[in-house]
Amino acid sequence: MNKKVLISLTSILIVCNSVLTTHVTAATPEESIEKGTIQIQQLDNQIIDLNSEISSLNSEISQLNIKLLENKSEISKTEDKIKNTEVEITKSKKVLEEKQEVLGKRLSVMYKSNLSSNPLFVILSSDNFSDAISNAQAVIKVISLDKKLISDIEKEKAALDLDVNNLNNKKDELKTLESSTQESLKDINTKKESQQIALDKLSAEKKKAASIIEENENSLISHSVSVIKSSSSSESEIKDAISTLRSLFPQLNTSSVKNKAQDAINDGTSSLRSMKETASNKVSNTNIGSIDRGSSPAKKTYTMEATAYFDGLLTASGLKPIRNASGLSTVAVDPSVIPLGSKLYIEGYGYAIAADTGSAIKNLKIDLYMNSKSECSAFGRRNVTVSLIAYPNEW
Repeated sequence: MNKKVLISLTSILIVCNSVLTTHVTAATPEESIEKGTIQIQQLDNQIIDLNSEISSLNSEISQLNIKLLENKSEISKTEDKIKNTEVEITKSKKVLEEKQEVLGKRLSVMYKSNLSSNPLFVILSSDNFSDAISNAQAVIKVISLDKKLISDIEKEKAALDLDVNNLNNKKDELKTLESSTQESLKDINTKKESQQIALDKLSAEKKKAASIIEENENSLISHSVSVIKSSSSSESEIKDAISTLRSLFPQLNTSSVKNKAQDAINDGTSSLRSMKETASNKVSNTNIGSIDRGSSPAKKTYTMEATAYFDGLLTASGLKPIRNASGLSTVAVDPSVIPLGSKLYIEGYGYAIAADTGSAIKNLKIDLYMNSKSECSAFGRRNVTVSLIAYPNEW
């Protein structure tokens, strides 16, 4: 158990030290979020293991406390037995002393009257022969009974003395067991305290990592939120901001950031509704997927060879890849051609964010994320027109 706890605590301290000395130095919030998520996963695993060990120690502590209570109860019962036995010994001593005194007086009288040493005197002093025989037998019987009585009392006293000795030995053993149990309890409580300290450190580091993730998630949505809150934003800017927030929403982990993004989406939708009421000549459509490519003039246009992929875990930007036909989907590009984080419009696919890379995606090649293998197979390999709508720092 000691070795196991030592190994566990050592591994926890190593993880804590790693977390403490690993600072988020990534250039993008996405990479910071990815690192923070990995840290939290590591910390969660360590916290689960540590809670399991603390639970095991709590069980041991509970069992030892029960053992101590049973031990104390047994000691109390043994002490009561010792007291009762000592009382019985005192009574036996008193009875023995009384019997010995009576016997002593009786023997003294018999000795003075020669009853015990002169059978002839007993016979001659009797009224008749029958009385003489009876008197002699009575004397012998009395002496024999007195001796047996004293012998029985002495045996009883010896048995009681043995009981007291045995009970005292048992009491000593119980005291030793109690002391040993208390030492074990002290050791386990010390281990538990050490593990609780480690658990507190892990929890603090998890909170710190969560704070970093929250900070970077706020950074991801801040521009779109500010666009929606700005009174000078145009209808198309608000639509783009709503589209961006909706595409980022599945990738957010922090409840407060999700609430902020949802509130901004609601506010943006409300603003678009107001714009429609005050400017009936403008078409208001909150479904970004239906926006024509011409509403967002392209900075650059490419003809690229497109393939499709699915089942991605994390992109090169640290985000989860998604396919959202009515919002922003994830695509992989060559960063030397299209910067990561750029907003694109792809013919036959829709709006997308350049968030991923691939070893085979070089020069004028692009990989489009799909939701299933069948969609990838259906798409195959084809040439598409890719319009670069906005660079990373422009939306």
